[in-house]
Amino acid sequence: MTDAARFNSLLERVADAAAPERSLFAEVFFACTGKQHPDIKGRFAVLMHAGAWTEAALILTACALPGWRVQTNNGRGPGEVILLAPEADGSRGSVPSETVHHAGGVALAMLVAVRRGLSVQQWQDAG
Repeated sequence: MTDAARFNSLLERVADAAAPERSLFAEVFFACTGKQHPDIKGRFAVLMHAGAWTEAALILTACALPGWRVQTNNGRGPGEVILLAPEADGSRGSVPSETVHHAGGVALAMLVAVRRGLSVQQWQDAG
């Protein structure tokens, strides 16, 4: 299976998930972040074990998309996430990503947003 096919399959599984689960989060973490320091992996594992899904998703986001900012809305209804990519000059006036909604909450919305952010970043790097 190609990396693109694997990522698309993983994105579909996240989109279809009703609630966060350890195996899915771990798979997304390693698929999106590559090799990480053992302390980061350990902290991520502790947060998953504790059910601190949003915090685990924030670590995943920081590792996968360094310098990007996250805006969340975890009110009534689905979780919402917007990612803000860093500007090429380092300024903080970046254009927000498309809002990602997920019925399973903000943590799952963040996983979808990270995958989309990686796609945008790969497209920009190729261009």
